[in-house]
Amino acid sequence: MIRSYNHKGFVLEVAIETSHRLVPAPGATHYLAIVTISRSGRPVTAFSPLCIESMRYSSFTSAEDALMSAHTAARTFVDEWVRAAS
Repeated sequence: MIRSYNHKGFVLEVAIETSHRLVPAPGATHYLAIVTISRSGRPVTAFSPLCIESMRYSSFTSAEDALMSAHTAARTFVDEWVRAAS
């Protein structure tokens, strides 16, 4: 699953991948979020791509949780980067 969001002139692309190697219990599926932040069609090399993980676990237990957490983290990266550049 891949979603793209616009935020302050940047494109935040969040890709969700299933991870079976981080599975703590048999049969459980966990998710990883990979974020690419770009501007004018080119990745911003200062922080892209990013692998976003849950703080409590090495991966997320739902695709929706991974998607929303990665989106929030990417917005925070952009906000802090823009603030530092000002």
